[in-house]
Amino acid sequence: MFRSPKAATLAILPVGAAVGATLVAIAAANGPRSAMLPTGWSRAGISSGAATLAYPSGWKAIPGDRGTVSFAIRDRGGRYLGYINLTPRQGAEQLAGWGAFRRRRNAEEGDKQVRELSSSENVPFIHARGSCILDDYLSRVGSHPYRELACIVAGRHSTSVFVGAALVEDWSKLGPVLKHAAATLLER
Repeated sequence: MFRSPKAATLAILPVGAAVGATLVAIAAANGPRSAMLPTGWSRAGISSGAATLAYPSGWKAIPGDRGTVSFAIRDRGGRYLGYINLTPRQGAEQLAGWGAFRRRRNAEEGDKQVRELSSSENVPFIHARGSCILDDYLSRVGSHPYRELACIVAGRHSTSVFVGAALVEDWSKLGPVLKHAAATLLER
């Protein structure tokens, strides 16, 4: 598991704090670089090569939609404790109105009680801009309570969607990891 003073600082931020402010703080602490990752972290990219993300050791690659990259940690019963995904933009996703779009999308995919906690637009990423939402929902499979950080990130040549989710009960330890993964996203 990733541990650093930066992550510990992020863990004490209130849930309702602006997602954008959190990502800005991470990006500022890290600087605009792609080579330096926390100890034990690796980088993976979507098949087009348009974007990459960083993920911590111990997180396993899992199958996803064509052209995407996904990593997760699971409990012994197979339940997802944490999940990270990077997907190329596939349709009507836009930076403007991203929070409302993502809430609708989650509901359309069968998640229940989708509730926005905070959202931000015009969030700086490494050589890109994005919009992010932090929301809670009950999963369509098993009705497990998850908290999700979802960002759409536009670079000069491409746009991708980052999704990081963790069980609400594990957010205090996994939320900072997911926020850090989002902040290390590189969009071309």
